[in-house]
Amino acid sequence: MPLMKSTKHYEILSFYTDYQDKLAPQALMGLFQDAATNQSSFLGVGLEYMQANHLIWVLLKYNIQIHRMPKFKEKIRVVTYPMYYERFYVYRKFEMYDEKENLIAYAYSTWTIVDVTTKKLCRITKDLTKAYGFTTKDRFSEKISFNHIPKLEESDFETTFKIRYLDIDNNLHVNNTKYLAWAVEAVPYDIFTNYTLSHVDIIFRKEIKYGNTITIKNKIQEYEDKTEVIHMVSHDTDILCQIKTIWSRSHHQALK
Repeated sequence: MPLMKSTKHYEILSFYTDYQDKLAPQALMGLFQDAATNQSSFLGVGLEYMQANHLIWVLLKYNIQIHRMPKFKEKIRVVTYPMYYERFYVYRKFEMYDEKENLIAYAYSTWTIVDVTTKKLCRITKDLTKAYGFTTKDRFSEKISFNHIPKLEESDFETTFKIRYLDIDNNLHVNNTKYLAWAVEAVPYDIFTNYTLSHVDIIFRKEIKYGNTITIKNKIQEYEDKTEVIHMVSHDTDILCQIKTIWSRSHHQALK
């Protein structure tokens, strides 16, 4: 059963959107994470609680399904709830609805807690299990799975980015949404302009800080009605993040 569902309403502002006036992929992730942050704060286990206990949330995996992206000025709502937990991990779901109550996007995610002093994983605290309403029964109710993303030995092409001030968050690490932004930026122009992003899988592996240069290996697999791109984000020999983006055939016009 869903636990502690909460809803937050948004209007799609211009700086959330792409060249088509639709919600940009990294902004979709940003709204999901804002809704989760809002829920935790409301329940008394938000940023202040985490800082007082020297803890931070770390995002590990995402499975995002997009039916359509909302447009500029459109009003939507995001529903989120933690589904269950297992020792060190919390599994959280996000749902995005339009004004007609159509489910236009949803996502499953996995989170863990790290002690900022020891850099080690922590068990989910009793305060959190109480705040989110977890019980032993709920812990094993609904299971979710994440898709495999292969590690790339070879690639069709590579892209490099230098990490900027605006890429980092208040932990001085690259914000989670930036990895998806980099992956989308690496997608070839003809795919980006003739297809629509319909699915994203992400595995976060290691953190990276300001000033470093990262490399993205990209491998493309084309099908009759979609194109799949595997992205592997690395720094030196370290794999930082693996992403799979699936692009479905669309009829919108290309950029001029």
